[in-house]
Amino acid sequence: MIQKKPKLGLVFFAAKWFEEVVLGGKESAREFNKFMEEDTGKIRGKLQEDFEIVNYPLVTSIEKSRKVSKDLLAQDIDCLLLIFSVWSEDEYLLYFKDIMSIRPSILWAYTPYINAPAKSDIMTLFRNSGIVGTFEGFGVLKKMGSKPFLVSGFYDEKEPYEKIRKIGCAARVLKELKTVRLGVLPYRNEQMIVTYVDEFRLYSQLGPTVDFISVLQLKKAADCLTESEIHKYVGEIKTKFKIDSRITAKNLFNSAQATLGLQKIIEDRQLDGLALSDLNKELHEVIGLRPCLYPEKLARSSRVVGNEGDLGGTTGMLILQKLTGNPVMFTEIFNFDREDNTVVAGHAGPSNYLLAQEESAITITPDYELMDARSEISGVWMEFIGKPGRVTILNLICTIDSFQFTILGGQSLGGKVRLDGYPHYYVKIDPGIDDFLVSNAENGVSHHWAIVNGDVRDELCYLADMLNIKKVNL
Repeated sequence: MIQKKPKLGLVFFAAKWFEEVVLGGKESAREFNKFMEEDTGKIRGKLQEDFEIVNYPLVTSIEKSRKVSKDLLAQDIDCLLLIFSVWSEDEYLLYFKDIMSIRPSILWAYTPYINAPAKSDIMTLFRNSGIVGTFEGFGVLKKMGSKPFLVSGFYDEKEPYEKIRKIGCAARVLKELKTVRLGVLPYRNEQMIVTYVDEFRLYSQLGPTVDFISVLQLKKAADCLTESEIHKYVGEIKTKFKIDSRITAKNLFNSAQATLGLQKIIEDRQLDGLALSDLNKELHEVIGLRPCLYPEKLARSSRVVGNEGDLGGTTGMLILQKLTGNPVMFTEIFNFDREDNTVVAGHAGPSNYLLAQEESAITITPDYELMDARSEISGVWMEFIGKPGRVTILNLICTIDSFQFTILGGQSLGGKVRLDGYPHYYVKIDPGIDDFLVSNAENGVSHHWAIVNGDVRDELCYLADMLNIKKVNL
């Protein structure tokens, strides 16, 4: 899924003296102005590759600072980038306090060179003078109570742009979280108190609102589907996937019906994510199974489905989806191997089949956890192993007074299926197994880990800082 470019407010500062004296000269002024336009133009051009840029003329006065800062408040930017292109009066920063209090900001300690010149004539010194303004800005921003992210370097280096891109991506997700709507069906899991989340704190601190959905509402949504709709979906399942011989036509039909009902609820309520409490007794009694299939329309959307009523885990899934545009798997770690430094992580319940290493290898199996239950219909699962490649793994829990990210990377190894009946990943994690376990014991985690293909560890760290929550980066 193509991700929307973050909206970046870009502001360059220069001293009024440069505008009136240096740029008011003749040949030297033209040369200096050429350098200025070249430097700022290259920066704008490179940033436009990753951002929707809100540009402004060079800020060289209090009046311009006031005007630009006022307009930025109306532009609804995702983040702000401040650059002292040459030395500037530091008081210009004061007018950006309001926008910096509500949007993440970046200060670029910018230099127009890779290596400092051995000796500078006066024009070269002036061109390189932005770093002086930056040092002034450090003190002013500290007194203002503003904490911008800092990047540094030459305008032709890759590193500052990559860091700005990651901060911008995190800032976009920060803003998007404020409009997120999550559902819980039907309620949190009382067998797992570690997954409990304070919904008010989730709303006030992270942004998502929560909608509780009853089992009766799921039943009504499933019952209103026509037989032709259900049979059409069953036909798609049979065409795409292998079907275990133990699955009856009635079992598959009822599972498809319940799953389409779940998708209907997600769409009708315009939910970005749903935490399905799949172990809920009422769900099993009323529906006769847990909806564990995954229709293509849902799979190719930006929506996520978590399990065991875990709002924190589902929020973590949604964050990873928004950062990468990729589907995300809700997992718990079933085993680890010290020698190989690997874990096998998966989970019962619905899981996006687009995560599979090979779609043709996906098997629809009985719900192994419920197949011997008293219910006549026990439901079905999707069995597959996740795609190989770099992955990011996130644990998100509600702590005593806040939230916490635990972040790690790894290499998904793919290969043969390692769990009967479960969607799962086989991952060689970056930290050593013992270090991983000790950190989890010391800092506290839940047993639920969201896994996505791609490396967004830095973005998660920046997002944690923006949210002012604890991060444990492994």
